[in-house]
Order: sequence, then structure tokens, then C-alpha cells
Amino acid sequence: MRKVDIQKRLAKNESIRQTMKFTHDKRKNQVCKVYKVKIKQSALSSTQKEQLTRMFLEAKWLYNDILNWSTLSEDNSPFNYVISNKVQVKLPDGSFEERELTTIHSQMKQEVQRQICNNIKTLSKLKKRGLQNSGKLKFKSEVNKVHIKQLPKNFIRRGKHFVKIPNIKGEVRVNGLKQIPDGVDFACAELLNTPKGYYLTITTYISKDQIVKKSLIEDTLGIDFGCQTNFTTSKGEKINCIVEESERLKRLQRKLARQVKGSNNYKRTVHLLQVEYQKLSNKKNDLANKVVHNFLQYQTVVIQDEQLHNWHKSNHGKAVQHSVMGRVKAKLIANDKVVVLNKYIPTTKLCTNCGRIHNEIQLWDRQFVCSCGVSEDRDIHSAKTMIWLNNVGVGRTDFKRVEFEALLNTIFGVRQPETGKHEDSSL
Repeated sequence: MRKVDIQKRLAKNESIRQTMKFTHDKRKNQVCKVYKVKIKQSALSSTQKEQLTRMFLEAKWLYNDILNWSTLSEDNSPFNYVISNKVQVKLPDGSFEERELTTIHSQMKQEVQRQICNNIKTLSKLKKRGLQNSGKLKFKSEVNKVHIKQLPKNFIRRGKHFVKIPNIKGEVRVNGLKQIPDGVDFACAELLNTPKGYYLTITTYISKDQIVKKSLIEDTLGIDFGCQTNFTTSKGEKINCIVEESERLKRLQRKLARQVKGSNNYKRTVHLLQVEYQKLSNKKNDLANKVVHNFLQYQTVVIQDEQLHNWHKSNHGKAVQHSVMGRVKAKLIANDKVVVLNKYIPTTKLCTNCGRIHNEIQLWDRQFVCSCGVSEDRDIHSAKTMIWLNNVGVGRTDFKRVEFEALLNTIFGVRQPETGKHEDSSL
């Protein structure tokens, strides 16, 4: 290599290094936000529809080809797969046919390979932890997500109505771009194929100065989860969020059971079922977001690590399935100002006035009554107890039952009776 070429390469590497350093410093004063917009399918041209369909199809071909190539030899690894414009596609009769990738972008191909490699690393870590039944990667019948690694500077076009997607002819009209403020940095995006149509989730970085912080209520809120009442707060508020299956969904399920599997009518019914399930999921997500937003208005929120999956075993499966408790719990745990108590702490059975633990209380006892004179609603009492526990230093999930009883003995001078029973939930 000539000396001039070496100097050009070194200069380019230095430029890339400086750019990455500048971006790293810039991100320190920014916050990551993800926005979801919908592609207006009625405004797509026939060419754009064909290209979008082809893009997801080619992503599936590439994914399966990488897995198939890795099984041909022990030396073949997805990490060593060389991406090209041609893949081997397995036909229904078991034979293979070579097909060309004409639509999917080169960076999208790299992301498909990176996803497989990351999944393999995750499975390897799980096996090292002792989870031998963690499974393995399987071939896919469809791919519904394509990662767009890098977005152009002029990604949004014509007054926040159109976007430019790599390898899609022309501009694509979308709804929802007006929610993205001006002056944000675009990082990457995900192109989604859902039963309700095509969507884009756009990852952006916005300056901390542009974010308007809402004033919080300077108080602590305790939240008790339950089946009769989904959420009971320490303020006495009771909230039920139930989204049951629609009659149309039940009718489609009965219709699908009568049809021949694999037929065209069967496939159409499956698609209609997917649309109904998507509607159901959207309703639950909307309710969960509203409930969590209402809770997070407080400076501190205290909940208990309820084992919702165990509630199915006690004839409460439908109540949990139709509620949004799982979604709300996951969103609350992910927030920094939420304190999660250990699941074995007896929030319902503890009297914070005298320190006695009432192990005799059953699930059907809806009123908490103590001999010291305390009497109130069971769920409200549990939510208030969570706040008290957080104030005395039990606000961590690894707090042992023995440590808890020793703390009560220190505060109240009450020695708890020996028992092997622990509170599982506050149904």
C-alpha cells in the first residue's frame, strides 16, 4: 500500500474517532426517547407495498439461511457467516433454492446477523447459570421487525408528514410525526409489521433543557395489588382495570376451530384473530400507561413484589388475565422512584400500631381488625403498611423474614410466634 493511501486511512480513522468522542460527550446532556408512528397504508403506492412486503420476506430468508448454514458443519458459526446478496431458501418439498436479496438494505442484513449472535450469547449465559432447558434458536416462519441502524439527517420530509426509509422508493407518508419535537437527534428506528399495519418506532435523543419537568406531589404512595380490586392506594382510592375478550374474538376462535388447518379461509381467520388480539393489547397498554402516569405523580411509590403468576393456581387466572396488573407492575419496577418490598413481608397481616402479625387472617377476610383497636379495610391497611415499612428501612427486595421479625422486636419489643407460613399475596 502506498504511503499516501496509508495517510488517508489514518486521517479517516482519526476523523471517525473524533466524531464518536463528540457524540459520546453530547449524549451526556441528552435523554433517549422513543416515538411510535404509523405508516399510512392507504397512501402507499403498489411499488412501496411490494417493497415493504419483500423486505420482511428477505429478512426471514436471511435469518433462516444463517441458522441453516451454521448446522451444516461444527466449524460453521453465525459469527463467521459472510453476508451476500444470495441465500438458500428451503421449499415445501424439502429441497433448497437459491434466491437473490434485492430489497433489504445492507445494514439491515448486518442487524439480522447481529440479532442471532446476541441471542446465542444470551442462551450461553443462561446455560452457564444452570438453566439447561433454555432451548436453542429455531427457524422462523415470519419476521415482523427490521432494524434500521442509521437514519439520514433529512429522515423527516415535507413538514412532518413523510419519512424516507432505506431501499423504499420515494417517500412514505406516516401519522404521528408531530409528537416529535424540533431539534432532536435521530439515532435508529425499527420497522414493524403488525396485524394492524406497518409502524415505525424511532429512537431519538433530546436535550435535557427541552424537557419540561412536571412538579411532583411531595408525598409517598403505597399501592396494594389484588384480584377483587386491582389497585388500592394508601389514599383510599380503589381502581379496577379490566379488559375482557370481545364477542368478535370469541366468535372468530369458534370459527377457526371448525376450519381446515392450512386452508385459505383458515389463514384469513388467523389474520382477523391477530387483529383482534392487537386491539385487545392496545387497550391494555393504554390503560396501564394511564394508571402508571397517575401513580408516578408522587415523589415516592411503594409496592410489593407480588408473584402474579402464582395467582393463576388459586382460581384467579381470569382475573389476572383480563387485568393490566402485570403491565403496571413491570412499568413501576422499571422506574427509579419506586420501592419494591420483598414478597414475603406480611404487609396485610402486620399491625403497625402494636407490631403484631396476624397469621390467622385468610383471603376472604376483607377487614383488618387488631385487638389494639385498629380496624380498617384490608387493602387500604396493606397499602399504608408498605409506606410504614419503607420508612423504617425495609425498602429492599432482599430483606429476609428473620431480619424483619428482629426489626419488629427492636421497634415494638414484641417477639413473633414461630410459624412457617408466609404471606404470598393480597388477593
